[in-house]
Amino acid sequence: MPVSPLRLSLGAALLASLTLAGCGGSSGTNYSGSTVAGQVLMAANGPVNGNGTNNVCAYAIVNGQGNPLDAAVTPYYSYGTLLACVPSAADGRYSIDLTSFYGPVLLQVTGGTYSYQGVSQTLNSLTSTALNLAAGASNAALATNASLQAMVNVGGGGTVTANITPLTTFAVARITPNSGLTMANYAASLQHIAGQFDLGSLALATTTPVAADAYDKALLGVDQYLLDMGTTLGATHDPYGANLLNWTNLATVSVDYTAAYNQANGTSANFSFN
Repeated sequence: MPVSPLRLSLGAALLASLTLAGCGGSSGTNYSGSTVAGQVLMAANGPVNGNGTNNVCAYAIVNGQGNPLDAAVTPYYSYGTLLACVPSAADGRYSIDLTSFYGPVLLQVTGGTYSYQGVSQTLNSLTSTALNLAAGASNAALATNASLQAMVNVGGGGTVTANITPLTTFAVARITPNSGLTMANYAASLQHIAGQFDLGSLALATTTPVAADAYDKALLGVDQYLLDMGTTLGATHDPYGANLLNWTNLATVSVDYTAAYNQANGTSANFSFN
């Protein structure tokens, strides 16, 4: 009895599906990389413009212990296992193709300009290139903490969102090399930072601030704080904003940030960081 064309086609389809399953076709998707995209923002109306330079870089995180990151400075400076660098656009948007990588990634932004109160600022005013480097920094020429940082887990295909702001930077800075640069620790640190800035459980890494909302007000407070630290106040309180970035000396930082937040937003809020 002749075999019908329909049975032949069904049999071929079944054989093909079994072959794919035997070769691990489904698991290949699970271990594929992703495109990482988001915005670099100092505030809702303060996007960081890379001005055509590759100011947003992605680095692989190895073993969750800062290697190959330089843990002698805070936030950590990465000088190895560079995956890719791209420029952020005038609106702060960036997109990095990491489809050939799988795992946790540190995003670091160095360079670029943003506007605060209508005045152009350079990103290195976040701290200063004059900031004293920690002893033992292995790449002293580059290892300043004048950068914005965030972390993201790459994998599973598609596009993952990772906005990079001062608050995501603080979340990275709070993770010590001993506890490990893991995504679990980063997620916990993000929630801690959100709580400290009265943002509840806001998802800092994926939420985009809107002008005059709570996230935007917190960022404007940071902008004003950094501006204040560039004056005589900074010489005696928190030179170049290092204590805020390092999340240390929080009693002084709380007072200074409260004053900066209220000046920037016309409020009478009070912050007591811990």
